Amino acid sequence: MNTPFFSIVLPTYNRASFLPRSIGSVINQGFNDWELIIIDDGSTDRTKEVVLSFDDSRIRYSYQENSERSAARNNGISKASGKWICFIDSDDEYLPEHLEVLYKHLQINNASRFVISGSYIQHHNEQKKHPLINVDANVLTEIATKFILMNSICVDRNILQHERFKETYAIWEDTHLWLRIAAKYSIYQIAQYTVIQHIHDQGTVVLGMKKISLKEVVQYIFAIQDLRDNYHVLFEGKLPPNYFNQYIDSKYRMYLYQARQNRQFTTAFQISIQAWQHRPSWYIFTEFPKIVLNFFYFGLHAR
Repeated sequence: MNTPFFSIVLPTYNRASFLPRSIGSVINQGFNDWELIIIDDGSTDRTKEVVLSFDDSRIRYSYQENSERSAARNNGISKASGKWICFIDSDDEYLPEHLEVLYKHLQINNASRFVISGSYIQHHNEQKKHPLINVDANVLTEIATKFILMNSICVDRNILQHERFKETYAIWEDTHLWLRIAAKYSIYQIAQYTVIQHIHDQGTVVLGMKKISLKEVVQYIFAIQDLRDNYHVLFEGKLPPNYFNQYIDSKYRMYLYQARQNRQFTTAFQISIQAWQHRPSWYIFTEFPKIVLNFFYFGLHAR
């Protein structure tokens, strides 16, 4: 069996209705030297049936008991045989030129180890460009603040033999990995926009903001603390000494604001207590009366 140039890892869980678009976008690539590894993370819908309806020997289906997306992606990485590993989520898509653009870049820039393409974000009928990473700035802070969309990533397989997604976390697990890699290797940003992330009502981000889960907030913060405490050597001299604490503050504020706007008052109060315990501040102090005002419908923003 020939080794494909690209291995594409697609984890999925109960997304049978979205899969034809994502799988079809891979099949429709102008560059054909790829394998698509689909990891079914314990789906109970028609996922297997949908995948097997595609008659293409380059598509490989594998089922696992539900273990969350980090474990599914790591499983896909373990099964990959390509020189380069790309990712696609089950509700998103590649534009037809995506792999060809990556391939041409890699042929010219043979020092590349971690490549990012440009990404569109599609919400209903509105499409906009996700901000590109400024490689002339501090790439680590660029990744942490702008985030990198999963579908735009392509990584040298040799790197991912040593660096994997932390299976402890089901949130911020991607940024956790990208920051670890970016601390060791150069990042190349391709200015062409070749993938689309679809925002929809069943998406993880939308559902997560509609109802803030304290469990998810805690896991998000733990993931950042894990990077701060257990990988600090990687970031010495590359990030300000207090960077991750400030980053944690910003995430607490984000979740606290959204919980207030959702009128999830118990959750908002619990988040504010945790934020205060992390680092007391005037900002957090002023959040307590805002929670009360929101309870009486004051200070809510129109949606």
